[in-house]
Amino acid sequence: MHVNDAARLAYSALVSDTVFPDGSVLAELPHAGTGAGVGYAMRKEAGQWSYFQLDVHGGVLANGAPSLCAGCHAQAPADRVFGPPREP
Repeated sequence: MHVNDAARLAYSALVSDTVFPDGSVLAELPHAGTGAGVGYAMRKEAGQWSYFQLDVHGGVLANGAPSLCAGCHAQAPADRVFGPPREP
């Protein structure tokens, strides 16, 4: 997961009431070395998240609120973000 500076603190300390600041960007990038795959990103502006599907070169395939992204992230525990894995 790639997290920009605006989101880094909130992401690393994510709990159920965490709220990310505007300007936060989180991305799971495709693996360019394989020549295939899709990446995903989300960006928060004006208190709302936008979602992006990325091709292997970082080009935007879809944006806004694709139903798959918005539907799944609506179930996330904190500000539509699932967060990093935690040690048991």
